[in-house]
Amino acid sequence: MTAKDREISIDSKGVVTIPAAATTKPTKSTGKILFLNSVLGGKQLHYSRTGGHQTFEYHFEAPEAGKYELTARVVTPSWRQNVLLMVNGSQKPIDIPLPFTVGMWDTTQPITVELKKGKNHFLFKREGGVKGITIKDFTLTPIR
Repeated sequence: MTAKDREISIDSKGVVTIPAAATTKPTKSTGKILFLNSVLGGKQLHYSRTGGHQTFEYHFEAPEAGKYELTARVVTPSWRQNVLLMVNGSQKPIDIPLPFTVGMWDTTQPITVELKKGKNHFLFKREGGVKGITIKDFTLTPIR
């Protein structure tokens, strides 16, 4: 994996794009979480359907404090999939429903998250019986 595969970007409008491969934990494939070449270029994160559950985390900088719409570009091979997100140490997870994409790339419906200016932390987890999912990136768009 190259530094470019893990590069988080912020555009002139304050939109933050986090490549799924930019995890701070784990930083390499584990068997449950795999970093694979993407047909879209760069890398993608695949969360395998086999094995136990595993969290994955991101640390990133937000240009401004406030509310952001979070979306993820995903591939799901079955319906009724989700991920749970905890923002900045919150113990109350936010449920992110994943669209049934029939194995094609699609984007989740936006959810609202509150970020601090500067350093922020996302922890993602899954619970219960899960199917495999693949994530290309996350986008955080400021709500004005």
